[in-house]
Amino acid sequence: MKKIIVISGPTASGKTKKAVELCKKENGEIISCDSRQVYKYLDIGTNKNGNYELLITNYESKAKHSRVIEGINQYLTDIITPDRTYSAADFVKDADDIIEEIINNEKVPVIAGGTGLYIKALLYGLDEMPPADESLRKELKTKTAEEQYEQLLKLDPESAQKNKKNPQRLLRALEVNLLSGKTMAEHFKPKSPRYDFTHYSLSVENKILYERINSRCKDMINRGMIEETQKVLDMGYAKNCPGLSGIGYRHIVQYLNNEISKETMLEEFCKDTRHYAKRQNTWFKSQPDITAITNY
Repeated sequence: MKKIIVISGPTASGKTKKAVELCKKENGEIISCDSRQVYKYLDIGTNKNGNYELLITNYESKAKHSRVIEGINQYLTDIITPDRTYSAADFVKDADDIIEEIINNEKVPVIAGGTGLYIKALLYGLDEMPPADESLRKELKTKTAEEQYEQLLKLDPESAQKNKKNPQRLLRALEVNLLSGKTMAEHFKPKSPRYDFTHYSLSVENKILYERINSRCKDMINRGMIEETQKVLDMGYAKNCPGLSGIGYRHIVQYLNNEISKETMLEEFCKDTRHYAKRQNTWFKSQPDITAITNY
């Protein structure tokens, strides 16, 4: 089987920095595993630039275009517009192609990111779920997010709670349940690995991690995340488009709608990011074949 390295962990744990360091030692290239960084135009709120000097000289490879971080190629950022969705199946297909290309170039694929579902799908394969049903989706979209949540809560409480603040995944979990009669957890069955992999997951003491998150969220706002959101809206993208449904952007949309104050927006942005990091930690700790690394 093809050999790959995975670096996972919660947001603000330093995954990209570790991946760059590893690639410099192991002659590697990075494949981003981040469901937010796939979106064009949304740079500040997805922390694409981080603390690195990026040479934004994107070029077309055989699979997907890349950018360069400190001399290291990184793939699968800026590949779709904010109005499109990007699933775990899309990620696996794209990542498989790029892994083959990297290995053919006699380099080491390093998967780096915090989207646990994408990582699990890449390493162990996708679970067979019913395809999207447009007529059912159209019907479900006549309901509010709260009504969808209440319906899913009766059918699949775990998925309802997990995806309460993610409209896209909430809708998909409800759709899957109505079409198959099974919860999301019932669709996830143990499988054999698809790759020969080493999986490192970064761990940061909660107090330190939460301080980093609070500081990062404030810095994003100060660097122009509100203006970035407005620019995307001015380009004609809907306020509820997939790209703007992520943490931070959806809070800013509420602020721009005069639904909440700037102070409340920042508080909710920080709080929801901390909660997301906590869920990420729980996810990665429950996964098999992981080597935990404390990262300060």
